[in-house]
Amino acid sequence: MDISGALEDINYKPDFMRSINFTHPGGFPLTQNELDHMQQAYTECINTLATLGGASSSPTIISGMAMTTAGSAVTISDGWFFYNGTMVKFTGSTVTPTGTNVPLIIIANNTTALTYNDGSTFPAVSNVTATLGVGPSVTTSSQFPYSAAVPYHTQFGINGREANWNTLGVGTLASLGGVTGTIYYKKNRITNTLTIQAQLTANNAQNFSASPSASNSLLGSLPAEYAPNTNVYFTTYYYAAAMFKDDLGVSWVKHLSSVINSAGQILINFIRPEVVVPAYTVVFNAIIPLD
Repeated sequence: MDISGALEDINYKPDFMRSINFTHPGGFPLTQNELDHMQQAYTECINTLATLGGASSSPTIISGMAMTTAGSAVTISDGWFFYNGTMVKFTGSTVTPTGTNVPLIIIANNTTALTYNDGSTFPAVSNVTATLGVGPSVTTSSQFPYSAAVPYHTQFGINGREANWNTLGVGTLASLGGVTGTIYYKKNRITNTLTIQAQLTANNAQNFSASPSASNSLLGSLPAEYAPNTNVYFTTYYYAAAMFKDDLGVSWVKHLSSVINSAGQILINFIRPEVVVPAYTVVFNAIIPLD
C-alpha cells in the first residue's frame, strides 16, 4: 500500500515562511537553488529576530560576552553578537589595554574554496567568527569597541516603548479652578505600563469646592489604548517647599489624591486653600499599570 500521501498529510505544515516540502515521492530534485532557499530560510528568521533588539548596523550582544576585570586586565566571556546583518560567534579571552587603547571585538571571515563538478573553484564555505583584541576606539565593518555593543534585552526594551511623549492639554473653566498645563504620557508595551507626568497650575484655586466636600476635577481623557483596566490611584504633589492650609485653616496640604479610571479620565482631588492663596501649582510623575 502506498502511504506516501498519508505521510505527506501528517508531516507537512502550512507555509508561513521560506520552506521546502520534502515529503513528495519521486526523488527530490536537490539543486543549488534549493540549498540557497534553505539557507535564506534560517538567515532571514535569525536576522528578523535579532533586529528586534537593535539595528543590524549596530553591534548587539545576543548571549554571553560578559565583561569582568582584574586590575587592568579585561576578560570577555564566550558568546554571540549580531552585527551588520550577521550572527557571529565570539570566542572570549583576556586582554590588557594600555594607554588609550580599549578592548576590541575583531571579526574575521574564514572562507574555504570548493572545486565544483565542472572543475571550477570558488570561495564557498564561509565561517564568520570574532575574537578579543586591543587598539584605538575605532569602529569599522570588521571591528568595534566592546563598549559599543548593546545587550539584546536593553535595546529590546527601548524598542518596546514609545520614544516620544504624547500630550494632553489641560484647561478647565475658572469656575472649576482654572487649571492649566500639559500632561505628558507614553506607553511601555513590554511592561504594559503608562508613564505620565505634568506640572499644572490651579489659577483660580478659591473656586474649588469647600472642605470637606472637595471633589475630583476632571482634567481630560486619554485615548482608549492608554486606559488601565481598573481605576489606578497615584499622588500629586504641591509644587513648593512649604505647604498651605486648607480653606478651614486646619490641615496642612502637600499631597493630593489622583486617579486614572478605566475610561482613561485623569482626575485630581484639588483642595481649596486658605484665602491668602489664590493659586497654586502641582506636579506628578507616575507609572501606571494598564493590566
